Amino acid sequence: MALLAELKQGLQKKDLWSEHAPSQDDLNSEQPFCVDTLRFEQWLQFVMIVRFENMVALNTPLPARCDIAPMAQEAFKQRSLNLVIEKIIEIDALLNQK
Repeated sequence: MALLAELKQGLQKKDLWSEHAPSQDDLNSEQPFCVDTLRFEQWLQFVMIVRFENMVALNTPLPARCDIAPMAQEAFKQRSLNLVIEKIIEIDALLNQK
């Protein structure tokens, strides 16, 4: 999915891409978006993008609904991350039109 690659690039350009993965305990959070253990950009990189890329690689259906944009807007409201938010809005729109 080209939008995932564009989202990755946006995160990298804004220095929000991490070279080190969080611990497995942090990734296993039961809270939405792992809000208790990860920053939102970490959740995007290590949870959402990884899951979506795996689904595409395995040719399994992507989620029928996706509503990540409101969380992105809230998480990034104090930063100039319009490109990242726009890509997330596009991903939501693409998945929600199925």
